[in-house]
Amino acid sequence: MGRYLYDGKEFSSTKALSKYCGVKETTIRARLRRGMSVDEACLLTDHRCRYIEEKPLVSIIREQGQDPDLVNNRLKYGYTLSEALNTPKKTTRQGKPIIVYGILYQSISDAIRALELDDKESIVRGRLNRGYKPNDAFSF
Repeated sequence: MGRYLYDGKEFSSTKALSKYCGVKETTIRARLRRGMSVDEACLLTDHRCRYIEEKPLVSIIREQGQDPDLVNNRLKYGYTLSEALNTPKKTTRQGKPIIVYGILYQSISDAIRALELDDKESIVRGRLNRGYKPNDAFSF
């Protein structure tokens, strides 16, 4: 606890300061912990938005057609802006690719759905687990 001087008035707590300036108390406390002055901490501006060459980072990200959360996370992990914008997003695929009747499917589930064998999924999976070849496992 301390004394906070803002707008020529003295406040005894961040709660009183928050009520006066209209910024959440937790936001004020976090900003003060980061070393901002009381005047900066009480501004209603969003300090998370960074500017690059007088242009908001969010608008740069959207112009590039990227996901703002993804780019911001990359920047937090030390990527340069160029790397954060231009590195392709990694997509993880669950399942194991399988070739059935000469067609590549991303997973057994995809093959079952595509071949409309939803009601026989347990049979197909059982056959594959027993060592059947994919074409034989999907044959009915």
